[in-house]
Amino acid sequence: MSAATGRTGKFLVVAALAIAVAGVLVEKHRQRVDRARAAAIPAAGLPRLVELDAVDCAPCKAMQAVLGDLQRECAGSLAVEVIDVRAHRDIEAAYRIRFSPTQVFQNPAGAELFRHEGFLSRADILSKWRELGYDLQAPAGATGFLERLFGALSRAVSGAPLLALGAAFLWGVLSVVLSPCHLANIPLVIAFIAGQGRITTRRALGLSALFAAGILVMIGVVGGVTIALGRLAGDAGPFARYIMAAVLFAVGLHFFDVVPLPWSGAGLIGTQRKGAPAALICGLLFGVALGPCTFAYMAPMIGAAFSMAASRLAYGALLLLAYGLGHCSVIVLAGTSTEWVQRGLNWNENSIGARWLKRTCGALILLGGAYMLCVA
Repeated sequence: MSAATGRTGKFLVVAALAIAVAGVLVEKHRQRVDRARAAAIPAAGLPRLVELDAVDCAPCKAMQAVLGDLQRECAGSLAVEVIDVRAHRDIEAAYRIRFSPTQVFQNPAGAELFRHEGFLSRADILSKWRELGYDLQAPAGATGFLERLFGALSRAVSGAPLLALGAAFLWGVLSVVLSPCHLANIPLVIAFIAGQGRITTRRALGLSALFAAGILVMIGVVGGVTIALGRLAGDAGPFARYIMAAVLFAVGLHFFDVVPLPWSGAGLIGTQRKGAPAALICGLLFGVALGPCTFAYMAPMIGAAFSMAASRLAYGALLLLAYGLGHCSVIVLAGTSTEWVQRGLNWNENSIGARWLKRTCGALILLGGAYMLCVA
């Protein structure tokens, strides 16, 4: 490839990224205007169900679909309101929201009767209203796959121990594979392992586990601090996501050889000796902005763990551990499989295949940065 062709390619990458960022900022402005109008006036004289969420997580989106159906089916007997707490920080503080999504059941006078944190299926919502003394007549409606899945997992966490531990593990897996925030880490860990050169499967597994553990530890730290400050769990604010988007853009462009970074080789670190601390530091760094998405999946386990804290503390801790293992397993599998591919195809960091893998990962990381910017 000639130098002129290389410069043209780099220019096109930067131009495409600039256009994408401009488009994201325009869309964010439009959404901000729409959300500012979103606080609906509740219908008078009706029991009220208030959904408070952060819009962009899969459980939140599934809840919005459920509540949209209920709003149509129970018109005249139930007032349903969905509030984006990121656009209405005053409402977040007034309701003392810890996790997203949260459902608050209120009587016609506005007094809180019950609240639930995490996903709640249509059937469970109607059952809770009947328990509270409101027999809402809603026709049997079709349920989507995610509603059935999330509903079954939420109930399973409170079931028999083996079933609950399996459900907690699966919640952890879903927190990565269904979350665009977390999916950005998959190409990052793949590129990290590919940039280590020829390493053993055991070392690839260890580095991937450190990367995943760093993410999980930082999510826990940020979650604890934000809850202590009275904010939504894990929500470090838009500033943290803007920083994360900038870091992802820099890393993505580095993998296209556009932006030089103080790392040697194709990956994030130049020597095996520094690989372990670098993997942990990268995981800690990228865990800062992933909180709200994670806690949307984690809410059922935390709720169960809190309810068992007095009598079954060890079992509650096991539920959280099972969630963490599920969460880390996806990242560890991605990093370890990279070493298998390298060994099977006899790649090193300078192979054509490895360079294409690096650029593919760079493109996916740039998309992850755009998503972070969009939800900031």
